[in-house]
Amino acid sequence: MKKINWAILGAARITEKMIPAIMNSKYGELKAIGSRRPNSAKECIKKHAPNHTSKIECYTGFDQIINDNEINAIYIPLSNEEHTEPALKAIRNKKHVLIEKPMAIKSQEVQILINEAKKNNVKIMEGFMYAFHPQFDRLQNIINSGILGQVNYAHSMFSFPIQPARFYRINREISNGGGALWDIGPYAIHTVRNCFKESPVRVYGQSKLNEQNADISTTGMIDFGSNKKATFDISFECTRRSEFEVFGENGRLKCPLVWQPDNLPAKITYTTEKSGFKEEIVPTANHFDLEIDHFNSAILQDTHVKLKPEDALWNAKTLEGIQKSISIKAWVTL
Repeated sequence: MKKINWAILGAARITEKMIPAIMNSKYGELKAIGSRRPNSAKECIKKHAPNHTSKIECYTGFDQIINDNEINAIYIPLSNEEHTEPALKAIRNKKHVLIEKPMAIKSQEVQILINEAKKNNVKIMEGFMYAFHPQFDRLQNIINSGILGQVNYAHSMFSFPIQPARFYRINREISNGGGALWDIGPYAIHTVRNCFKESPVRVYGQSKLNEQNADISTTGMIDFGSNKKATFDISFECTRRSEFEVFGENGRLKCPLVWQPDNLPAKITYTTEKSGFKEEIVPTANHFDLEIDHFNSAILQDTHVKLKPEDALWNAKTLEGIQKSISIKAWVTL
């Protein structure tokens, strides 16, 4: 059975989930990992794949991996503002690329990646692992079934108190990818966007900024037109929350834990005029494994990825608009 040979650029914390996911896949094999910090790649493999240290090549830097003809797919979990350059190099070297959210912090850069991927006939996808949990499909099925009526409002919340060890997330200004907006904001925005068929029309945001001009917390509104709106609330200084609600003419749906740990079942509740209160339990699932399996399958069968690149473009446009709104303290039309 043909397998996809994978490489990872960077030894970010998320690799503790992605290394096992790639290695667990029937259709994928981890061949290499590179880091700009000396010995970081080796330490990463020792920690997360101790029984495979002799099988996975470790490099200082990225170019050897990107230029390796044996590598088919590359996962990029670098800092938010660092995705575009290595992704472009990989795409131009005919590599399929899975890019951790956000795909880029500028919509223009996302469009360039889309164009280059088409030109080089490779797959690219933004890394929203939660969208591969069966909970996400069930949420979409309930919304699309029409039992809530026309959806006209949604609200998402994502927060946790940031610890000193994670201060690298807030050590640069928001325009350079620092702060909550570009870190946890993509999840909150992506979730509410998927409650509507329409694309955002205009956005508004306001933030609490630190000394580096990174947002510690941001709240805002997304206008989808036709009296359809969403609000969001993200923060590095509030208790942990990862939930959203959807409201329609005939009912409401709540997901109390959206970005679900892979070792816990998920819960969905909804109330309609006809059915009354309902609660569903979605079985446990490892969304990282499912994400990698899906991407491998899309490559091997040459099918569309679940999270289309155009979706990443609209997420970037929305976040970019919110960033501008924070700066000018006014609504921004997209």
